[in-house]
Amino acid sequence: MKFAQIARPYFFEIFTVVNLIILFAVYPAVARPMAGTFAPAFASFLIFFLVPLLIAIFVRLALALRRGTSTELLATYRSRDWISDSIRITIFSGLSIHAYTWIKLAIPVLHPQLFDQQLWNLDRALAFGYAPTVFLTSLFSAPVLMRFFDASYITVLFPALSIVPAFIASMPERRVRIAFVNSNALLWLIGAWLYVAVPSLGPAYRFPGVWLPLGPMLKHSQDAQHMLIENYAAVRSPPGWNAKPINIFFGVAAFPSLHVGFQVLSFFWMRRLTRWGYVFGILAFLALIGSIVTGWHYLVDGIAGGLLAWACYAAAAQRVPAIRA
Repeated sequence: MKFAQIARPYFFEIFTVVNLIILFAVYPAVARPMAGTFAPAFASFLIFFLVPLLIAIFVRLALALRRGTSTELLATYRSRDWISDSIRITIFSGLSIHAYTWIKLAIPVLHPQLFDQQLWNLDRALAFGYAPTVFLTSLFSAPVLMRFFDASYITVLFPALSIVPAFIASMPERRVRIAFVNSNALLWLIGAWLYVAVPSLGPAYRFPGVWLPLGPMLKHSQDAQHMLIENYAAVRSPPGWNAKPINIFFGVAAFPSLHVGFQVLSFFWMRRLTRWGYVFGILAFLALIGSIVTGWHYLVDGIAGGLLAWACYAAAAQRVPAIRA
């Protein structure tokens, strides 16, 4: 009698499950509300992940058709292993993002102390006594530059968040796909626990005097910051004191900057796999500057996010060959 072979779990699957268990252990009260939000959050993730993935698959097939290699690529896409891996990547990426959002959301309950002053002081120490936030807001104080960073800081994240996972997940090479997902899970979940270890709101919240005069030029950023801090206050409120619903995607945390971190991770992967990875290097630099100018992050947040991204990439990509597309 033959039994179906049980697929060996990938690292990102094990790591995600371990993080969910830890989250339930340190914050048992999160189990019920977390389960209650899973369906709508996972549906949002599916749309955000699968639509770009399907577009990337279509583009790859169109290019392969022009090159005369569409038969081989289509055979890969139709293979049981590729489909199975795709399902596992989708499910556990959704689970890891769900765990990440709840870890970030629960920070004021898990570790209510704030370290903004210490991060501000560390920034000044790194800049030889000058505050990088004050310096950069002065350097880019021209209204056209302020409005550029205000409009681009959030939106510059999305090309990497959607394009890079879709580009890599649509590749036929299993080793590349799994290594990227491993590095991505490491980045977001380790980063989430660093949020808990060093809780901070960010300079715009802790030192508002620097950014309030810039309000007319930073409308998008300050509107978003207002929504997030209201959500943060709702999480901190005792049960029954605040009737406002909590949005699980509106957690507040500054250290490390995973916005910058993901851009850096994207740069490393796209540099390895394409000839135009430098574009993502530019996006990473813009994200670092924009995060400081708009008041979301301290300089040290971006440095920590970049170093974490490099470490996650180095750990996952050791045995992955460079494939220039």
